[in-house]
Amino acid sequence: MKGNLSAVLIAHDEEENIGRMIEGLLGDYRDELLEIIVVNDSSTDRTSEVVRTWMGRDSKVRLIEKGLPSGVGLALRTGFKNVNPKADYVLTMDSDFVENIKEVRSLIRAAEAEGRDGAIGSRYMEGGRLVNYPLMKKIMNRSFHFIVRALLRLGQKDLTNNFKLYRAEIIRKIPWRSDDFAINAETGILPIIFGYNIAEVPVSWIQRKAGMGRSKFRLFKVGWNYIKVIGYALRLSARKQTS
Repeated sequence: MKGNLSAVLIAHDEEENIGRMIEGLLGDYRDELLEIIVVNDSSTDRTSEVVRTWMGRDSKVRLIEKGLPSGVGLALRTGFKNVNPKADYVLTMDSDFVENIKEVRSLIRAAEAEGRDGAIGSRYMEGGRLVNYPLMKKIMNRSFHFIVRALLRLGQKDLTNNFKLYRAEIIRKIPWRSDDFAINAETGILPIIFGYNIAEVPVSWIQRKAGMGRSKFRLFKVGWNYIKVIGYALRLSARKQTS
């Protein structure tokens, strides 16, 4: 994976984290990286200024300004559309995953293994770690995966973590459609529905600390859209079986 990895970071009011994310990725994965795309999702803070400073330092850093309406899914899809055609792999991470940067190496190794098309960073498989994860989010997450296993017959432990590394063709070919956080379920479920071989790698989830901004995830606001992703996956699966 020499010089052909595109990293897509979604940033909404992430001035406290985005510089550290860029610095860490460039420091640890310069040889692998073709580019770091930061999609500024209608931030009201200095996120853009921080990224522009890094653009002046390093030509691998790119900034995509996305106006309203804001939304993780809209921003991630914007990032996907702007991935360099030369990229063979695409990494997606939340902009506060500063403490996960070292774990990208495990995803790279898993994605490059023979017969693999990508890897998901799994918080719930053996070796994964949750630090101060809110109880209600854990209950809802495990309930969602129970439904996925029952209806889609998928056995993966963690499909909704936005910490994934895929072959670029997955990003380009699959019809993504969610506008909000439910895109994280799509990016986990749909590649498997389309027949790609996706590994799971244990990773950590660590609650934001002081000085790392505030989470934008609102559980009950987006919960229903996660269920709609299952319906969408069922329809796509049915079409593939009849085609």
